[in-house]
Amino acid sequence: MQKPFVTALLLAATLGLTACDSEPQDKLDAAKESLSDASQSVQEAAQETKAAAEQKAEQMADEAPTSEEVIEAANDAAAQAVDAAEDAVESAQNAADEAADSAAEATQEAKDDLAEAVEDAKESLKEAKDNAKEAAENIKDDSKDAIDAAKAKLHEATKPE
Repeated sequence: MQKPFVTALLLAATLGLTACDSEPQDKLDAAKESLSDASQSVQEAAQETKAAAEQKAEQMADEAPTSEEVIEAANDAAAQAVDAAEDAVESAQNAADEAADSAAEATQEAKDDLAEAVEDAKESLKEAKDNAKEAAENIKDDSKDAIDAAKAKLHEATKPE
């Protein structure tokens, strides 16, 4: 941007200086030469600007990912996300299976413990029943003996002498 402006300024200054020259032909030749030089400078500046712009465009094109690269990167990211989700689902399923197995084992242990407790209670009840029968029989026998002893004492006391 600055080169064309500087070139135009130089051209105007050259033309201005040549206008101040005393000889018209020299002025005309100098003006033509200055115009030619200015024109050439402008062309060179334009070519340099064009080359720089093309170079910058190529550089930006090389640095910028293509749409295929962007799509491929997005697909890779999506595939990774799907893999991660599948892994998470599998882990959750494994954890749920383990929890179900643990719950089933705990339930079975509780059933076994309950069955054992029922058997123990039945045995204790049977022993208590047997002990109660035995105690009742002992009381009955003791009562019979006490009655027999009381009858015997009564019989002795009431016996006519």
